[in-house]
Amino acid sequence: MPQSNAHIVLNVRDRTGGQYNSALFNAENQNIIQGDIKNVTVSEVNFPYDIPNIQAGTNLFALASRAGVVADGSQLLNITIPSGFYTGTELVDVINNFVTAAAAAAIPVIPASDLPRFSYIDISNRVTITPPVAPVDGPQSWQIISPYTFYSVPTTGNVTYNKLGKDIFSLMGFLQTQGVAFTDAVPPSVRNTLYVSNPGYPIPGRVPPNQPTGPVAAAASAPLTFTQYVDICSPQLCKFQYFRDGSTTNLARRSDVICRLYICNNIALTGQDPDGVRPFVINRQFFNARRMRWTADNSVGTIDINLYDDVGQPLSTVWQPRPYQITFNAMENPKDEGMMGDMGRAY
Repeated sequence: MPQSNAHIVLNVRDRTGGQYNSALFNAENQNIIQGDIKNVTVSEVNFPYDIPNIQAGTNLFALASRAGVVADGSQLLNITIPSGFYTGTELVDVINNFVTAAAAAAIPVIPASDLPRFSYIDISNRVTITPPVAPVDGPQSWQIISPYTFYSVPTTGNVTYNKLGKDIFSLMGFLQTQGVAFTDAVPPSVRNTLYVSNPGYPIPGRVPPNQPTGPVAAAASAPLTFTQYVDICSPQLCKFQYFRDGSTTNLARRSDVICRLYICNNIALTGQDPDGVRPFVINRQFFNARRMRWTADNSVGTIDINLYDDVGQPLSTVWQPRPYQITFNAMENPKDEGMMGDMGRAY
């Protein structure tokens, strides 16, 4: 006989405390669900994805001209990209526009011909940075400074180191391993650096000093999406588990994951923008859902829901997203089959 069950229907709009990514739910003067519950599973998630790929933490970088040392006369361009959803083409276009505007406002003004340019090829999903073609002041090098992928601050600027595991360059597919190999004389804090230089221009600290230079392509395809998945966690619903969840990530291990929501629409279509570069709705039914052990004669009084991104940080957004919903199945502890074991069989 199939085990009887009841639904717990949750809407983040109904939370009694917390925020969008850390919500607490309590039913007023009663339990959320009353009964002799054996286990709880996630049945369905309806999740409007309103998380812009460019926002605080992924919208800053800087460019340092020439040797990359401000004290030695180079110029520093601080770039802040407005928060929002961007395709690959839209992102490189707005980056180029903001780099040009920053160079025009610099003192002295940096000619457009002296600037590196970003480009994106949608067929390969790759971003490339091209050095100045015919710089007015002769061959030169540009140092890329970004909070996570290419951390190297030349004495000043609005970019500081973070350990979030992502920034605007990682979203474009650049890897930390693309930084240059420095000599031992260079401090470790500035070794992970990317330079974009004209052919024949010596890059400071590179071994050998005249290693061929030119356009620098991202070593990986551009993720573009702010996060590849959302981990939905609930310490309250998992508190009776005998063993915890595992994870392969070394960035931030966590437990109490009731489901992982991948940022995709479950339909393979060509000619469409990548999932996550425009707002859309994810609806997912779980056919092999995690089963969270509950205890006999114990109702569910409160539920907490925490959302984490793919580097283990609380899921962040720069504006209020649409509410998400979760449907749970609460399985009833059988009472009509005699004395029951934990597996629901008479003995």
